[in-house]
Amino acid sequence: MKRSLWIGAGLIAVVAAVTGAYYAGRAGADAARRELRIQALAEDPATAGDTAAAAAAVPIKGGALPAPGTPLKDNFARLQASANAGDAAAATRLVRDLDRCSRLRSSQWRNAGATEELTRRSTEGMSAAQLRTYQALLDAMELRQQRAQQEQAMCAGVDDAMLASLVGNIAQAARLGDEQARACYLERGPLYDARSLIRRPDALRGYRAAATQLVEAGLAAGDWRVVDLLQQAYEPGSKSLLGGLLGADPVQHYRYLKLYRLGAESHRAQQLDQQLAAVAAGLAPAQIAEADAWAQNTLDAGFKGRSTDGTPPGWEACDF
Repeated sequence: MKRSLWIGAGLIAVVAAVTGAYYAGRAGADAARRELRIQALAEDPATAGDTAAAAAAVPIKGGALPAPGTPLKDNFARLQASANAGDAAAATRLVRDLDRCSRLRSSQWRNAGATEELTRRSTEGMSAAQLRTYQALLDAMELRQQRAQQEQAMCAGVDDAMLASLVGNIAQAARLGDEQARACYLERGPLYDARSLIRRPDALRGYRAAATQLVEAGLAAGDWRVVDLLQQAYEPGSKSLLGGLLGADPVQHYRYLKLYRLGAESHRAQQLDQQLAAVAAGLAPAQIAEADAWAQNTLDAGFKGRSTDGTPPGWEACDF
Protein backbone atom coordinates (compact mmCIF):
# COMPACT_ATOMS: atom_id res chain seq x y z
CA MET A 1 0.00 0.00 0.00
CA LYS A 2 2.73 2.46 0.96
CA ARG A 3 4.69 1.59 -2.12
CA SER A 4 1.64 2.22 -4.30
CA LEU A 5 1.06 5.64 -2.78
CA TRP A 6 4.76 6.45 -2.98
CA ILE A 7 4.86 5.62 -6.70
CA GLY A 8 1.69 7.60 -7.26
CA ALA A 9 3.23 10.68 -5.63
CA GLY A 10 6.37 10.22 -7.69
CA LEU A 11 4.33 10.04 -10.86
CA ILE A 12 2.55 13.29 -10.05
CA ALA A 13 5.95 14.94 -9.68
CA VAL A 14 7.06 13.53 -13.02
CA VAL A 15 3.90 14.77 -14.71
CA ALA A 16 4.36 18.20 -13.19
CA ALA A 17 7.92 18.34 -14.49
CA VAL A 18 6.95 17.20 -17.97
CA THR A 19 4.00 19.60 -18.16
CA GLY A 20 6.17 22.45 -16.91
CA ALA A 21 8.76 21.72 -19.59
CA TYR A 22 6.03 21.72 -22.22
CA TYR A 23 4.87 25.18 -21.24
CA ALA A 24 8.38 26.61 -20.98
CA GLY A 25 8.96 29.43 -23.42
CA ARG A 26 11.28 29.15 -26.41
CA ALA A 27 12.85 32.59 -26.24
CA GLY A 28 16.02 33.56 -28.11
CA ALA A 29 17.34 36.33 -30.29
CA ASP A 30 17.52 34.06 -33.36
CA ALA A 31 14.06 32.49 -32.96
CA ALA A 32 12.40 34.51 -35.73
CA ARG A 33 15.26 33.93 -38.17
CA ARG A 34 15.25 30.19 -37.43
CA GLU A 35 11.50 29.93 -37.98
CA LEU A 36 11.78 31.66 -41.36
CA ARG A 37 14.65 29.36 -42.32
CA ILE A 38 12.79 26.21 -41.36
CA GLN A 39 9.59 27.43 -43.00
CA ALA A 40 11.50 27.83 -46.27
CA LEU A 41 12.52 24.20 -46.02
CA ALA A 42 9.02 23.12 -45.06
CA GLU A 43 7.35 24.84 -48.02
CA ASP A 44 8.66 22.22 -50.44
CA PRO A 45 11.07 19.61 -49.07
CA ALA A 46 11.66 18.25 -52.57
CA THR A 47 13.18 21.50 -53.85
CA ALA A 48 14.21 23.38 -50.73
CA GLY A 49 17.83 22.32 -51.20
CA ASP A 50 18.33 25.44 -53.32
CA THR A 51 17.48 27.79 -50.46
CA ALA A 52 20.13 29.57 -48.45
CA ALA A 53 19.05 27.63 -45.38
CA ALA A 54 19.57 24.28 -47.03
CA ALA A 55 22.90 25.40 -48.43
CA ALA A 56 24.06 26.32 -44.95
CA ALA A 57 23.45 22.75 -43.80
CA VAL A 58 25.62 20.79 -46.22
CA PRO A 59 23.89 17.50 -47.08
CA ILE A 60 25.93 14.34 -46.68
CA LYS A 61 24.21 11.71 -48.78
CA GLY A 62 24.79 8.33 -47.27
CA GLY A 63 26.52 9.83 -44.25
CA ALA A 64 26.14 8.54 -40.72
CA LEU A 65 22.86 9.45 -39.06
CA PRO A 66 22.71 11.05 -35.60
CA ALA A 67 22.56 8.61 -32.71
CA PRO A 68 19.02 7.55 -31.72
CA GLY A 69 17.46 9.98 -29.28
CA THR A 70 19.70 12.87 -30.30
CA PRO A 71 17.83 16.21 -30.02
CA LEU A 72 16.11 16.76 -33.33
CA LYS A 73 16.55 20.54 -33.27
CA ASP A 74 20.34 20.08 -33.44
CA ASN A 75 20.13 17.87 -36.54
CA PHE A 76 16.98 19.03 -38.30
CA ALA A 77 18.65 21.29 -40.89
CA ARG A 78 21.25 18.66 -41.84
CA LEU A 79 18.69 15.84 -42.02
CA GLN A 80 16.36 18.04 -44.08
CA ALA A 81 19.11 19.04 -46.50
CA SER A 82 20.23 15.42 -46.89
CA ALA A 83 16.66 14.25 -47.44
CA ASN A 84 16.18 16.97 -50.07
CA ALA A 85 19.37 15.78 -51.76
CA GLY A 86 17.93 12.26 -52.08
CA ASP A 87 19.30 10.52 -48.98
CA ALA A 88 16.63 7.90 -48.27
CA ALA A 89 17.96 7.00 -44.83
CA ALA A 90 17.95 10.65 -43.73
CA ALA A 91 14.42 11.11 -45.06
CA THR A 92 13.20 8.05 -43.19
CA ARG A 93 14.85 9.15 -39.95
CA LEU A 94 13.51 12.70 -40.25
CA VAL A 95 9.93 11.52 -40.78
CA ARG A 96 9.98 9.25 -37.76
CA ASP A 97 11.56 11.81 -35.46
CA LEU A 98 9.14 14.51 -36.60
CA ASP A 99 6.20 12.17 -36.16
CA ARG A 100 7.28 11.31 -32.60
CA CYS A 101 7.55 15.00 -31.75
CA SER A 102 4.24 15.77 -33.42
CA ARG A 103 2.51 13.16 -31.27
CA LEU A 104 4.30 14.16 -28.08
CA ARG A 105 2.15 17.13 -27.16
CA SER A 106 -1.14 15.25 -27.28
CA SER A 107 0.33 12.22 -25.52
CA GLN A 108 1.58 14.45 -22.70
CA TRP A 109 -1.91 15.76 -22.08
CA ARG A 110 -3.42 12.27 -22.19
CA ASN A 111 -0.78 10.82 -19.89
CA ALA A 112 -1.11 13.69 -17.44
CA GLY A 113 -4.87 13.25 -17.24
CA ALA A 114 -4.65 9.48 -16.89
CA THR A 115 -1.98 9.77 -14.20
CA GLU A 116 -4.00 12.28 -12.20
CA GLU A 117 -7.09 10.09 -12.39
CA LEU A 118 -5.17 6.98 -11.39
CA THR A 119 -3.30 8.52 -8.45
CA ARG A 120 -6.49 10.12 -7.09
CA ARG A 121 -8.09 6.72 -6.81
CA SER A 122 -8.45 5.61 -3.20
CA THR A 123 -7.00 2.23 -2.28
CA GLU A 124 -9.18 1.98 0.80
CA GLY A 125 -11.27 -1.16 0.73
CA MET A 126 -9.43 -2.72 -2.22
CA SER A 127 -8.95 -6.46 -2.15
CA ALA A 128 -5.49 -8.00 -2.55
CA ALA A 129 -6.19 -8.73 -6.23
CA GLN A 130 -7.40 -5.17 -6.81
CA LEU A 131 -4.30 -3.77 -5.13
CA ARG A 132 -2.07 -5.87 -7.37
CA THR A 133 -3.92 -4.59 -10.43
CA TYR A 134 -3.65 -1.03 -9.16
CA GLN A 135 0.08 -1.44 -8.59
CA ALA A 136 0.53 -2.85 -12.09
CA LEU A 137 -1.28 0.19 -13.51
CA LEU A 138 0.97 2.52 -11.54
CA ASP A 139 4.08 0.69 -12.75
CA ALA A 140 2.91 0.88 -16.35
CA MET A 141 2.15 4.57 -15.96
CA GLU A 142 5.61 5.19 -14.56
CA LEU A 143 7.19 3.48 -17.57
CA ARG A 144 5.11 5.63 -19.91
CA GLN A 145 6.25 8.75 -18.10
CA GLN A 146 9.88 7.65 -18.38
CA ARG A 147 9.46 7.19 -22.12
CA ALA A 148 7.74 10.57 -22.32
CA GLN A 149 10.75 12.17 -20.63
CA GLN A 150 13.04 10.61 -23.23
CA GLU A 151 10.79 11.90 -26.01
CA GLN A 152 10.73 15.33 -24.39
CA ALA A 153 14.51 15.44 -24.39
CA MET A 154 14.66 14.49 -28.07
CA CYS A 155 11.96 16.99 -29.04
CA ALA A 156 13.07 19.93 -26.90
CA GLY A 157 13.27 23.05 -29.04
CA VAL A 158 11.39 21.54 -31.99
CA ASP A 159 9.05 24.33 -33.03
CA ASP A 160 5.87 24.58 -35.06
CA ALA A 161 7.74 25.45 -38.24
CA MET A 162 9.72 22.21 -38.04
CA LEU A 163 6.60 20.18 -37.29
CA ALA A 164 4.84 21.80 -40.25
CA SER A 165 7.32 20.06 -42.57
CA LEU A 166 6.08 16.59 -41.55
CA VAL A 167 3.71 15.97 -44.47
CA GLY A 168 6.18 17.25 -47.04
CA ASN A 169 8.85 15.02 -45.58
CA ILE A 170 6.52 12.01 -45.64
CA ALA A 171 6.05 12.68 -49.35
CA GLN A 172 9.80 12.95 -49.89
CA ALA A 173 10.52 9.74 -47.97
CA ALA A 174 7.81 8.04 -50.04
CA ARG A 175 9.43 9.23 -53.26
CA LEU A 176 12.74 7.82 -52.04
CA GLY A 177 11.24 4.36 -51.47
CA ASP A 178 10.17 4.31 -47.81
CA GLU A 179 7.26 1.82 -47.97
CA GLN A 180 5.62 3.00 -44.74
CA ALA A 181 5.81 6.63 -45.83
CA ARG A 182 4.44 5.68 -49.25
CA ALA A 183 1.43 3.92 -47.75
CA CYS A 184 0.82 6.80 -45.34
CA TYR A 185 1.03 9.49 -48.00
CA LEU A 186 -1.20 7.59 -50.41
CA GLU A 187 -3.86 7.05 -47.75
CA ARG A 188 -3.76 10.37 -45.93
CA GLY A 189 -1.64 12.79 -47.95
CA PRO A 190 -1.78 16.34 -46.54
CA LEU A 191 -4.72 15.29 -44.36
CA TYR A 192 -2.23 13.59 -42.05
CA ASP A 193 -1.68 17.08 -40.65
CA ALA A 194 -4.84 18.92 -41.66
CA ARG A 195 -3.62 22.07 -39.87
CA SER A 196 -0.92 22.51 -42.50
CA LEU A 197 -3.61 22.87 -45.17
CA ILE A 198 -4.42 26.30 -43.75
CA ARG A 199 -0.89 27.42 -44.59
CA ARG A 200 -0.52 25.35 -47.76
CA PRO A 201 -3.88 24.82 -49.47
CA ASP A 202 -2.01 23.83 -52.64
CA ALA A 203 -0.82 20.66 -50.89
CA LEU A 204 -3.76 18.76 -52.35
CA ARG A 205 -2.51 19.59 -55.84
CA GLY A 206 0.85 18.20 -54.81
CA TYR A 207 -0.86 15.02 -53.65
CA ARG A 208 -2.67 14.69 -56.96
CA ALA A 209 0.62 15.01 -58.85
CA ALA A 210 2.54 12.58 -56.63
CA ALA A 211 -0.02 9.84 -55.99
CA THR A 212 0.05 8.28 -59.45
CA GLN A 213 3.83 8.03 -59.42
CA LEU A 214 3.80 6.52 -55.92
CA VAL A 215 1.20 3.94 -56.96
CA GLU A 216 3.31 2.94 -59.94
CA ALA A 217 6.45 2.74 -57.81
CA GLY A 218 4.65 0.64 -55.19
CA LEU A 219 3.35 -1.83 -57.76
CA ALA A 220 6.78 -2.08 -59.38
CA ALA A 221 8.27 -2.80 -55.96
CA GLY A 222 5.68 -5.50 -55.19
CA ASP A 223 4.28 -3.53 -52.25
CA TRP A 224 1.18 -5.32 -50.92
CA ARG A 225 0.17 -2.29 -48.91
CA VAL A 226 -0.33 -0.33 -52.11
CA VAL A 227 -2.46 -3.15 -53.52
CA ASP A 228 -4.68 -3.15 -50.44
CA LEU A 229 -5.02 0.64 -50.53
CA LEU A 230 -5.97 0.50 -54.22
CA GLN A 231 -8.62 -2.18 -53.83
CA GLN A 232 -10.17 -0.13 -51.03
CA ALA A 233 -9.91 3.15 -52.97
CA TYR A 234 -11.65 1.77 -56.09
CA GLU A 235 -14.50 0.27 -54.08
CA PRO A 236 -17.77 2.12 -54.69
CA GLY A 237 -18.55 4.21 -51.63
CA SER A 238 -14.92 4.64 -50.57
CA LYS A 239 -14.39 7.83 -48.59
CA SER A 240 -10.60 7.78 -48.63
CA LEU A 241 -8.48 10.55 -50.10
CA LEU A 242 -7.04 8.11 -52.63
CA GLY A 243 -10.57 7.00 -53.49
CA GLY A 244 -11.51 10.61 -54.15
CA LEU A 245 -8.58 10.95 -56.52
CA LEU A 246 -9.13 7.69 -58.43
CA GLY A 247 -12.91 7.48 -58.38
CA ALA A 248 -15.08 4.40 -57.88
CA ASP A 249 -14.48 1.60 -60.41
CA PRO A 250 -15.90 -1.91 -59.75
CA VAL A 251 -13.64 -3.49 -62.39
CA GLN A 252 -10.48 -2.00 -60.88
CA HIS A 253 -11.74 -2.85 -57.41
CA TYR A 254 -12.15 -6.50 -58.44
CA ARG A 255 -8.75 -6.50 -60.19
CA TYR A 256 -6.76 -5.36 -57.15
CA LEU A 257 -8.85 -7.40 -54.73
CA LYS A 258 -8.13 -10.48 -56.85
CA LEU A 259 -4.40 -9.74 -56.80
CA TYR A 260 -4.57 -9.27 -53.04
CA ARG A 261 -6.46 -12.58 -52.72
CA LEU A 262 -3.85 -14.48 -54.74
CA GLY A 263 -1.21 -13.48 -52.21
CA ALA A 264 -3.32 -14.00 -49.09
CA GLU A 265 -2.81 -16.38 -46.20
CA SER A 266 -5.17 -19.34 -46.11
CA HIS A 267 -7.08 -18.15 -43.05
CA ARG A 268 -8.13 -14.98 -44.93
CA ALA A 269 -9.11 -16.80 -48.12
CA GLN A 270 -12.75 -17.49 -47.35
CA GLN A 271 -13.57 -13.91 -46.47
CA LEU A 272 -11.76 -12.56 -49.54
CA ASP A 273 -13.47 -15.10 -51.80
CA GLN A 274 -16.83 -13.92 -50.51
CA GLN A 275 -15.89 -10.31 -51.25
CA LEU A 276 -14.73 -11.24 -54.75
CA ALA A 277 -17.96 -13.12 -55.45
CA ALA A 278 -20.03 -10.12 -54.38
CA VAL A 279 -18.08 -7.79 -56.67
CA ALA A 280 -18.08 -10.27 -59.57
CA ALA A 281 -21.88 -10.45 -59.48
CA GLY A 282 -21.99 -7.01 -61.06
CA LEU A 283 -19.36 -7.63 -63.75
CA ALA A 284 -19.48 -9.25 -67.18
CA PRO A 285 -17.71 -12.62 -67.64
CA ALA A 286 -15.20 -11.04 -70.03
CA GLN A 287 -14.32 -8.38 -67.45
CA ILE A 288 -13.79 -11.04 -64.79
CA ALA A 289 -11.62 -13.18 -67.06
CA GLU A 290 -9.46 -10.21 -68.07
CA ALA A 291 -9.06 -9.07 -64.45
CA ASP A 292 -8.18 -12.61 -63.29
CA ALA A 293 -5.50 -12.89 -65.97
CA TRP A 294 -4.09 -9.45 -65.10
CA ALA A 295 -3.92 -10.31 -61.41
CA GLN A 296 -2.09 -13.58 -62.03
CA ASN A 297 0.37 -11.99 -64.45
CA THR A 298 1.03 -9.12 -62.05
CA LEU A 299 1.59 -11.53 -59.17
CA ASP A 300 4.07 -13.56 -61.21
CA ALA A 301 5.87 -10.46 -62.44
CA GLY A 302 7.11 -9.14 -59.12
CA PHE A 303 5.06 -9.81 -55.99
CA LYS A 304 6.49 -12.03 -53.29
CA GLY A 305 5.44 -13.03 -49.81
CA ARG A 306 1.89 -12.96 -48.50
CA SER A 307 -0.34 -9.98 -49.02
CA THR A 308 -2.01 -10.27 -45.63
CA ASP A 309 1.17 -10.43 -43.52
CA GLY A 310 1.52 -6.68 -43.10
CA THR A 311 -2.06 -5.68 -43.81
CA PRO A 312 -4.36 -7.23 -41.19
CA PRO A 313 -7.94 -5.93 -41.00
CA GLY A 314 -7.83 -2.34 -39.79
CA TRP A 315 -4.08 -1.93 -40.34
CA GLU A 316 -2.75 1.59 -39.91
CA ALA A 317 -0.91 3.04 -42.91
CA CYS A 318 0.65 5.86 -40.87
CA ASP A 319 1.95 3.79 -37.97
CA PHE A 320 5.52 5.06 -37.87
